[in-house]
Amino acid sequence: MDISVVQRVIQALELVYAPDTPVNERKAAENACQQLKDDAQASAYGVYLATQSNEFPPMVRHFGLQLIEHAIKYRFSTGKTAGKGKMSADDLLQLRTQIWELVFASWTDTQDPQYIREKLVSLVVMLIIRLWPCAQWADLSAQLMQLYAQSDVRRELVLRIWQTLGEELLVYDRDTIAAVRKHELTNGIIGALLPQSAVAMLYPNGYRLTSDKTAESSGGGKQATLIVLESGNEDGWILRWAQHAGELAQQQQNEPMLLLLVNTITTYLDWMPIKAVVATDLVPRLALLLSVRSDQVRQQVATALEIISRRIGQAGDERDAILLQFVELNDGAALSAIAHAYATTLSAQVDEHWDDASDALKFACSLAQICSNLASLHWARKNLASNPMSHPERFIELLMAMSRDSRYSVCVLVLGSWTTIVRHSTLSRLPQVTAVFSALTEYATETIFQVCRAAQALAVKGQTDGIVDETDADQFESLAEFRMFLTSEVRRRLVNIVRDMCSIDPAGFVGWIMPLLLPVFSPENSSNSSVIEAAFMIVDAVLTTLDDAEQRALSEGDEETAAQVRQARAPCYQLGHRVVEFGANDPHMVVRQLQTLPSFAFLLRPAAMDSDEARALLMAILQKCAATLKHPLDGPNVRDLRLVARRSTAALVRLAIAIPDSLMMIYADLSQLVQSHIADPDVTRTVKGHLSEFQLALIAGASCTLAERKQLAQPVVQPIIDALHELMPALQSPTEFITLLGLPALDQGYAQGSISPDIRAVLEAARSNRAQLGQVLTTLYVCLNRTIGDRNSTLNLVSLWNDCVGDLVPPILLLIRCLHAMWNPAHYQHLSWQSQQARTNLFGVLDMTEGERQSIIGAEAEADNNPSSTAGSQQQQLAAETHAIQHTLGSLLSSAYKCLGRLSSVPDMFGKVPDLADNFAGCLFADAEVMAARHWRHLLADVAMPMLQNVGNWPGMDASTHLDQSRDTIGRFVSSWLSPLFAFCTNKLDAEWHTLVTRGMTASNQANGVQLAEVSVTDEMVHEQIVRDWTRAWSQVVVELLVSVSRWFPDAAQIENELASASRVTISLAGHGNAALGAFILSSADAFAGTLTTALTVLKYKDAVSVQRVQQQLSDLAPSLTLVSLLPMYSPPTPTHASICNAYTSRIQGSLTAAEDACSSVFTWLATDLVSALVDVLRDPFLISQQTVSLALLADVLYYSSSIASDRVPQHWSFRNSSGNIDQRTPADESKIVPVGDPGQVFRTAVQRTMAHALQTANISTEEVAQTISQLTTTSAKRSRALLRASLHTMLAVEKSQLFSETKATSKSVDSQLTRNAPESWTNKHAGNSTSILDNDADFDLGSIMP
Repeated sequence: MDISVVQRVIQALELVYAPDTPVNERKAAENACQQLKDDAQASAYGVYLATQSNEFPPMVRHFGLQLIEHAIKYRFSTGKTAGKGKMSADDLLQLRTQIWELVFASWTDTQDPQYIREKLVSLVVMLIIRLWPCAQWADLSAQLMQLYAQSDVRRELVLRIWQTLGEELLVYDRDTIAAVRKHELTNGIIGALLPQSAVAMLYPNGYRLTSDKTAESSGGGKQATLIVLESGNEDGWILRWAQHAGELAQQQQNEPMLLLLVNTITTYLDWMPIKAVVATDLVPRLALLLSVRSDQVRQQVATALEIISRRIGQAGDERDAILLQFVELNDGAALSAIAHAYATTLSAQVDEHWDDASDALKFACSLAQICSNLASLHWARKNLASNPMSHPERFIELLMAMSRDSRYSVCVLVLGSWTTIVRHSTLSRLPQVTAVFSALTEYATETIFQVCRAAQALAVKGQTDGIVDETDADQFESLAEFRMFLTSEVRRRLVNIVRDMCSIDPAGFVGWIMPLLLPVFSPENSSNSSVIEAAFMIVDAVLTTLDDAEQRALSEGDEETAAQVRQARAPCYQLGHRVVEFGANDPHMVVRQLQTLPSFAFLLRPAAMDSDEARALLMAILQKCAATLKHPLDGPNVRDLRLVARRSTAALVRLAIAIPDSLMMIYADLSQLVQSHIADPDVTRTVKGHLSEFQLALIAGASCTLAERKQLAQPVVQPIIDALHELMPALQSPTEFITLLGLPALDQGYAQGSISPDIRAVLEAARSNRAQLGQVLTTLYVCLNRTIGDRNSTLNLVSLWNDCVGDLVPPILLLIRCLHAMWNPAHYQHLSWQSQQARTNLFGVLDMTEGERQSIIGAEAEADNNPSSTAGSQQQQLAAETHAIQHTLGSLLSSAYKCLGRLSSVPDMFGKVPDLADNFAGCLFADAEVMAARHWRHLLADVAMPMLQNVGNWPGMDASTHLDQSRDTIGRFVSSWLSPLFAFCTNKLDAEWHTLVTRGMTASNQANGVQLAEVSVTDEMVHEQIVRDWTRAWSQVVVELLVSVSRWFPDAAQIENELASASRVTISLAGHGNAALGAFILSSADAFAGTLTTALTVLKYKDAVSVQRVQQQLSDLAPSLTLVSLLPMYSPPTPTHASICNAYTSRIQGSLTAAEDACSSVFTWLATDLVSALVDVLRDPFLISQQTVSLALLADVLYYSSSIASDRVPQHWSFRNSSGNIDQRTPADESKIVPVGDPGQVFRTAVQRTMAHALQTANISTEEVAQTISQLTTTSAKRSRALLRASLHTMLAVEKSQLFSETKATSKSVDSQLTRNAPESWTNKHAGNSTSILDNDADFDLGSIMP
C-alpha cells in the first residue's frame, strides 16, 4: 500500500468538503477519489482509512468504508472462479475479519458518528448476502448472540444487522447478489429466525419440499436442502426479540430499544410463515405492546399487527389461525388490547394518552384497518363453511363502535367489511350478526344524510368550523380533497350497506324506509339540496337493488325472493311520482333527479305495463325528461341548462337500454315526440343528436326481429346519410371545402376592414353549413357507439350499418382529406386572397386552440362556446368568426376520425366501399409531411388502431374457420398503407426525439440561432407532450400488431413442454389481439419484418410508458420466437416432434426461418437487433424503470435458446443447418446436412458478440458474462434473471450518482432548455433523479406543474 496515495486522497477529500473550493478543483478531487475505487487494492486502502486507531477525520473514514463497499459490490465474482481483478469468496472471508474489527471499534459506548456505524452495518450485511450460510461461516447466530448479550450498544448493532438484512432480502431490490442467492439466504434465515420446533414442523424434509416428500421421493423435482440450525438458537431470533420487547414494555423503559425491536420484527412479518406466527404467539405478544406510553412504538406495533392481519395464507385453516390469534387466544387478549388502545384515541381520552391528535387518528386508522382485514379477509372469506369463532360478539361490538366513529377516515375502513359480512352466505345468518342489522341500517341511512350535509357545508363555508372533526380534515391537502373523500369513498360504502340491507329483506326494508323518504320530497325541501341529494341516492340504491334481486331471482327460479320483491313493488309507485313531481330549484339537483329516474325501470318492466300505475309513472318520467330538453341558447345559466338537457337525453337512453320492450309499446308516440324536438329550432343540435341515439338504443334492444329493427332504424339513420351527401360537393377538393368554411368571405371582410351585408349573409350561411356538418358527424358517432357496441354487446345493429356503410365512408374519407389538406399551402395559396391575414397561415385557423392546448398539458379545459357573436367592433367580429372556424376544424377532425374508426367494426365496409385501401392511404399520407404533429395521436388512436383491431375480426366470424377469407381481406386493405406507416412514423418520431434531446444537450449555446430567453418555456413543454402523446399512440399500434402475432404462438414454456412430452397443444385463438391480422403479418415477410423492426425503434425513444408497453409484449413473443427460429436447425428425433416443429415454423413466412448457415432472419433479429435494443435500454438513464423488464426479456431469450439441447427436453436432437420441410427430406437432402454444433450455442455466441462493445465500455469481462450465460441455461428461468442482473450490474444505469458523470461519455447529461429555465420545483432536479423534463413518470401531467 502506497502511503502517498493515502495522503493524496486525504487532500482530495479536504478539497471536496471545503465550502470555498473552486468548482474545477472540486471536480478534479472527486475524479481522483473515484479512480481509487477502481484500484485493485481499493479494499486494503479502505480498511486503512476506516481504521479508528489511525485517527483520520470522520469524512476520511467514511470514504474508506465506501472503498470497501465498492470493492464488495462490483468486484465480487459469483462464478466458480474469480477472474483478474475480481474477488472470490475466500477473499471476502479474509476481508470479513477486518470488517468485524472495524465494527467492534465503532459500536462501543464511545460515541461514533451514526453514519459511520450504519455504513459498517451495511458492509456486514453485504458480506452476509454473499457468504452466509456456508461451511466457513456457520456460526453467524452464535456470533450475534454473543454480541447481543454484551451491552445495549451491541444489542442495537445486532438488531440493525438483522433489520438491514431483512430489508435487502425482502423489501428492496438493490443488491443483485441477494436475488442470485435467494434460495441459500432464505434457508439461512429460516434456521436463524424461527424456533427450531417450528422449523421441524414446517420443513421436516428440508427446504423446498412438501412435508409428504423426501429428497429421495421428489422424483427429480425441486431439490431439497437441509436447513442450517445452530445449537444455542433453539428459540430463534424472532421469539427472542418478542420476549425482550415484552420485558421492556412491562418496565416502561428504553423506548428507542423497544422501537428498534418492533421495527426489526416488522421487517420479517410479510415473509414469516403463518404457522410460525401462530407457533410463537406473536399476535398477543405484539398486542400487549399497544399499551406502551410511546406514540412511535404504538404506531409501529399497529403497523406490525396490520401486516399480520392481511396475511391470508394458502389454506382456510391458516386464515382461521390468524383470526383466532387476534380474537380468541388467551381469552381474546389481543382483541381486548386493540379495543382498549382504540378507546384512547377517542375525543374523551385523546388528550390524556396522546401528545398529538393527528398521531392518535393515524393510530386509530391502523387499528380500524386491522379489524377490517380480519373481517373481510379471514372471517368473511369466500370458502368459509362454518363460523370459527365461539364468541364473535366482542369482535362485532368493536366493528360497530369503529363504524360509528365520527372521524370518517376511521369509519370508512370498517364500513367496507360490513358489506362483505352481510353478503356472506354463512355469516349473514348468524344470530350475533343479524342482531345488529337494524342498528347498522339506521346508522348507514342517517349517515348518508350527514355526509351530504357536511360536504355541502364545507363547500359553502370553506372551513371545518365544527362541521367535521378538524383533525380528520387536516390530514388531507385541502378541504376540496376531503369533500371528494366524503362524497365518493365514504358515501359509496354507506350506500353499499343500504343496498345489502335491502337485498336481505326487500319487503321489510321498503316498508321501513318508505315513511322516511316520502316526506323528504315535499315542496318545503326544494331548497335543501343536501337532504334531497341524499334522498335521491338512497332511492336509486333501493330501486336498483330491488331490480337486480328480482332479475336474479327469476333467472335462478327463486320464487320466494321474487315474491318478496313483488310485495315491495307497490309502495314504490307512490315514491316514483313524488320523485318525478318534485320541483328542485337548483339545476344541479335537477341533474341528480334526472339521473335517478332510470332506476324506476324496476317498476316499468313489460310484465308490469298492464297496470295503470306503471303506465302513468312511465308517462310522467318521459314528460319530465321532455320538459328539460329545451333551454335558451344564451344567458347566465346556459351552461347549467345545457347540462340539464344532456342529462335528460342520458336518462332517456338509460331507459331505452333498461326497458326497450316497455317503450316499444308506445313507440309511435315516442317517435313523434323525438321528431318534434328534432324539428324544434329551440333544441340544440347536440340534444338532437342524442335523441337519435335514444331512438337507436331503443330499437337495438327491442325484442322484435332484426328485419323489423332495421326498418324502424332506417328513418333515423337516413337523415344522417342525406345530410352528408348534401355536403359532398363541398368536400370534393380543398378549394370547395375552403369555400364551405367561409374563408373567402372572411378574406373580403379582412381586406375591407368591415363586414358588409353581403359578406354577413355568406358568413351566416357558412356558419350554418359548418354547424350542420359538425352535428351530423357528432350524431353519427353517438349512434354508432350506441348501436354497434363491442363484440359481446346485445345492443348490436351491425347489419343496419352494413346496408349504409357504402354511403357513409366515402364522404368521411373526403372530409378527412380536405381537413389534412388545410395544412398544405399548395392547396390554397394559388387562390386570389385579398387580405394579409389570409396570405399568412390562412388566418391562423390551423393554429392550436386554447382548448387543445389545455387538453395536451392535462389541465381542465374551459368550455369553448364557439363564439361568433355579432357584438363588438368589426375587427372583433372578424376575429370571432376566425376563432369559430378554428374551433370547427378541430372538432370536425376529431369526429371524422372517431366515426371512421367505429365504422371499421362493420364488415361490409371492406367490401362495399370502392378503393377503400387506396383512399385510406391517401387520407394518411397525402399531406402527412405538413400536417400538425398533434393530430397524429388521434389519427393513430381513433382510426388506425380500430382498423387493425377490427379488420377480419368481426362479431360472429371465427378466425380459425374463416382464416383464408379474413387474411385476404386484410391483405387487400392493409398492404397499401401499413409499411408506409411504419416508415413515416419511425422517421418523424426519430426526428422529433432527436430534436428534443439535441436541444437539451446545447447546455449553454444558442439553439438554432435563437437565444434561450426568447424560447417560450410553455411552448416547449407543450411540444414535448405532443411528441410523447404521438409516441404512446404509435406504441399502442405496434403493441396491437405484436399481440396479434402472439396469438399464433403459446408462451415459450408451453412450446418447451410440447417438445419434451412430444404432444401437441391446441392454441386458442380467443383473447386479445386480432388473430386474422396476426396470420397476415406472419404470412408477409415485409409486414412481419416491419413489425419487429418498428417495435425496436420504439425502445429508442425516451418515453418509459411507450417502452414499457412494447417490452411487455416482446416479453411474451420473443422467447417463443427464439425457440421457433432454432427449430429448423435441429433434426427432430421422432415424426411427432417433426410435426410439432413444422406446425410452428410454417406459421412464419418461409424465407424468415430458413436455416441457411445456422442462421435466419428471425434468428438474426433476436440475437442482434433485439439484444442491441435491450442493451441500449439497460444503459439509458431515462429508462431506469424499464431495466427489470429488459433484463427479464434478455434472460428469457437466452434461457429458452438452450431448451432443445437441455435436460428439459430429454430426447436427443441432432444438429443441422439445412432448411426445408422436415417430414419430406430425401436421402440427398440428408447428405447435405453439415454438422455445425449446437445452434443454441451459436445463438448465445451471437448475443455475446452483440453485447461486446457495451461490456467493454462498462469494463465487464466478456469471459465472466459468457460464464454467466452458460449458467443461465442450466438453472430456472426466474433465477436466470438474477444471475444476468448480477453479471451486467456495472453496465446498468441504476446508480444515480453515476448517471450523469462527465467521466463517462456514455452517460452525459441531457439538460433541456425547459429544465434550465424553469424553477427547480417544476422539475425533478431537487430529487436528484434526472435533469430533464423527460422524467418518464407514467402519470406525467403537464397541467399539474404549470404555475
